[in-house]
Amino acid sequence: PRFYWIHKRHHEYNTTVTIAAEYAHPIEHFFGNTLPVVAGFTILGPKCHAITAHLFLAVRMFETYEGHSGYDFSWSPFRLLPFSGGQEYHDYHHSHNIGNYASFFTYWDSLFGTNKTFYRYLNKRLESQKAKKTD
Repeated sequence: PRFYWIHKRHHEYNTTVTIAAEYAHPIEHFFGNTLPVVAGFTILGPKCHAITAHLFLAVRMFETYEGHSGYDFSWSPFRLLPFSGGQEYHDYHHSHNIGNYASFFTYWDSLFGTNKTFYRYLNKRLESQKAKKTD
């Protein structure tokens, strides 16, 4: 709730579109987008090889843009990660403006219970689909 007034700029887009991935309040952009990415390079300093830094940056950007693309790619390499949420997980975050804050490490959402409404939503949707099939 305290962070919402900053994060709400990112949610001016109710659906996931790629441009929304980087659209953020300056405070959020620094602390949520820039700092986490460059922290590793800063900590490692000269021990971090330039190719490693660029590769990490490319992977992070690709994951961010894919998560905001509006498409659920079946061939995505991020599906191989055990705790990756996927596009539908993050799309719920945008469309309902609640929960599902993580994209890579969804266990944090499970730990703090911020994805309960998403799983209730999925169960209702599955029940609705089953009911339609029996009609």
